[in-house]
Amino acid sequence: MMQHKTLDRLTLQNLINAYCFETGHGDIIAVEQQDDIQKQASQNKPLLVLMLLPSNTVMVVPVDRVSQLGQHRLAGTPLILNKQVSIRSESKLDTQLDDPLQNSRWIKSSAMSLASLIIEDIVHRYKDKATLDANGVLKRWIESYEGLQIILEHRNDEIDDIIDYQQDFVQTEQNLIYGHAMHPTPKGRAGFYGAEWAKYAPETSSKTQLHYWLVHPSCITEEFVDGDSITTALKSKLQADMSGYQQQLVDEHPDYKLLPLHPWQARFLQQQPWYQKLLEKGQLFDLGELGWYLHPTTSVRTLAAFDAPWMFKLSLSVAITNSVRINLPKECKRGMHACRIWRSDYGTQLKTEYPTIAVLNDPAWIALRVNGKIIDETICILRDNPFTEDTQVTNLASLSQDHPTRLTNRLDTLFKSIHKRTDEPLEQVAIRWFDTYLQVGFIPLIHMYYQHGIGFEVHQQNSLIELTDGYPTKFWARDNQGFGYIAEYATPLIDAYPELISEGECVIPEDFADSRFAYYLVGNSIFGLITAIARTQLVSEDTLITTFKACLMALEQQYPHRSLFDLLLRSPTLPFKGNLLTRLYALDELTAPVETQSIYVDIPNPMVT
Repeated sequence: MMQHKTLDRLTLQNLINAYCFETGHGDIIAVEQQDDIQKQASQNKPLLVLMLLPSNTVMVVPVDRVSQLGQHRLAGTPLILNKQVSIRSESKLDTQLDDPLQNSRWIKSSAMSLASLIIEDIVHRYKDKATLDANGVLKRWIESYEGLQIILEHRNDEIDDIIDYQQDFVQTEQNLIYGHAMHPTPKGRAGFYGAEWAKYAPETSSKTQLHYWLVHPSCITEEFVDGDSITTALKSKLQADMSGYQQQLVDEHPDYKLLPLHPWQARFLQQQPWYQKLLEKGQLFDLGELGWYLHPTTSVRTLAAFDAPWMFKLSLSVAITNSVRINLPKECKRGMHACRIWRSDYGTQLKTEYPTIAVLNDPAWIALRVNGKIIDETICILRDNPFTEDTQVTNLASLSQDHPTRLTNRLDTLFKSIHKRTDEPLEQVAIRWFDTYLQVGFIPLIHMYYQHGIGFEVHQQNSLIELTDGYPTKFWARDNQGFGYIAEYATPLIDAYPELISEGECVIPEDFADSRFAYYLVGNSIFGLITAIARTQLVSEDTLITTFKACLMALEQQYPHRSLFDLLLRSPTLPFKGNLLTRLYALDELTAPVETQSIYVDIPNPMVT
């Protein structure tokens, strides 16, 4: 069994990194700057020091890998000082207290106590503290802690699989062990209880069948880009797998339509008053579980299998990270419009211009309608399923994550395999890999942004990288509900598809698009990738940042006087999504207006500083 100290370290690492990045607090003291007392706690490593209010508690933790981009890898669990004093450093902490810490000692505390101190500090520092949900954040953190504990127990004997060279789509989706590196509660799933957590978690290598209702056609809403009826297509593909009872019900009600549901959601919705009424009227029959055995992917509520014709993105009334994950009709509309664009002659032109860019489209959706109203909790979105077991494709988050107990990651495995095959120096392999990623993914996305006004919400989890011989060869964007169309550059598209404004609500001004693009594609994806490559210690963060800056400067020559490049190359700060603050303010990213659904903070721009 993995020791609890690994669990404590990983869960506190996420919280501490989010805290430091979002507040600007915390100081790194290099080994050569530490006094004797500090060295007792540092394990001869750099020491991260936090002065936490209102109790003036000094918390320190040794750091295995320091990152200027915020993702420090902690070497252990934090310690606290048994006296309310501060550590002297060359930082802003100097002015707080001058005690040299003589006759002091470090003490251990529980992970929950340490988390409470950090959350209490951030609440204390904000004037509107009465509106902050500190208890809710701590509760979510504990739930995330317990979730990671389940994952580590299930994966203990096969944890090294996450850094294997060969991994297919399903494997990489189920190998994101501890989630978003800058999120305080990456494994929070409020709503799953007991055995449900492991049963429906991707990280436990689980699989499940979907639950189906057979519903009167007047109670179903559906759209399908590729045909007349997605429910008809679905029924024909499932018919051979039906039990005698299921087949009998379908035969007796030939006009009724199939509605797929997550099995947890099906049980949850049976508590709704309308469910019993539909049963009594004979407008709904519960068929139970049926069909393909599907694997939950990183989002938990999207499921996939290589033998299924589609992936299924299902409404799930479970609070996963920041939100209860319910599909909304406007998201379905966005997906349909995006799919029509990519299936059209215009889409063919895009594929020709940008052969290394592809999208996972969502060509259909189905939902229950009761008394003329769509029940959002029943919406099922069907997604293209292009990958086979032989396709080496990975989400960027899984590719970039650290091994939980060893100082390595999957990128290190890729680089060493390439080196062994080509005999190219490892440092050059790492630099070439990053440059290839920029050529395959980042640069074409910038061209698409300015030439067609299309912007993708491609954070690391939505960025899929297809690999050939270890190198990136194609960039796949998923979740086209997050595709945006920039008003200043997408005029032909908007003229051809005015529904992008009226139904999709996804046409946005350039200044807003720039800030989100800077976070999702740069702050989250590129900076996370730079951190992960530098973790291999084959090349430094500084070298990779310099490479990226040169790439931006070359692009600016092609698109001069654009505000995005001013922001990335010359602004002293960059916008960064504050997941900890978003949680503290209890914002729901799915239901709030796009401008206010998350809290963004300003972080130092590494291209300037």
